[in-house]
Parts: sequence; structure tokens; C-alpha cells
Amino acid sequence: MKVLHIDDNKDITNLLSEMIGSLGHDYFVTNDPREGVELIKKEKFDRIILDMHMPELSGIEVIKTLERENILKDQKIVILSGFPFTYNVKKDLLKMRGIHDCLKKPIEFNELLSAIKN
Repeated sequence: MKVLHIDDNKDITNLLSEMIGSLGHDYFVTNDPREGVELIKKEKFDRIILDMHMPELSGIEVIKTLERENILKDQKIVILSGFPFTYNVKKDLLKMRGIHDCLKKPIEFNELLSAIKN
């Protein structure tokens, strides 16, 4: 499985890189959301892990950019957020074609694995 992780927190991406990479998945990381958008435009990923709260370009802005480019529907994005999702926000996000799951940090590794495998 080819996984892209877009998250400004290098501690999280380094940890998950070791854990997910050790399972034999191709795991790509960018700590720059703009670079993440460009990677998505150029390559096909089986799953994308996307942090919602990044300083220069938020996860919502990444999603809106992919939607404008008409490539959101072709993605399987797992959203991570340090803030809890309200029922309505989560429901609205999951209605968007391309959004696969919404998880609250801190996450259990098995919960993340389940989200990216399904």
C-alpha cells in the first residue's frame, strides 16, 4: 500500500514512518501541506493521512484545493485532528467523496491501521 502523510508535526510523522514502514507499506511524508497537494496531483496514493490543523495551509484548505482541482473524489483520505469532531462536522466531512475517515488525536496505532486498510 502506498500512503502519503501530510502533517506539520515531525514527531508524529517520524514515529508513524517507522511504524507504518515496518509493516511493508510505502510511506511518504511531507510536513508542508502545499507540497502534499503537489504530490497528490502528480502521484496516486492508496491512502492519504491528513492533519487538519497546520499553520500555513489547513487540512480543510487542502481538501478544498483538491475539490477545486476535481481530484478529491479519487482519494481515500483519513483526517486526523487534535480537536474533537462534532457529530455534524464529522458527518459533513464523511459525505465528501474522497474523505474516508476522521480520527481524533491522540490515536491508537491499531485504529489508524484499521482506517488506512479499509
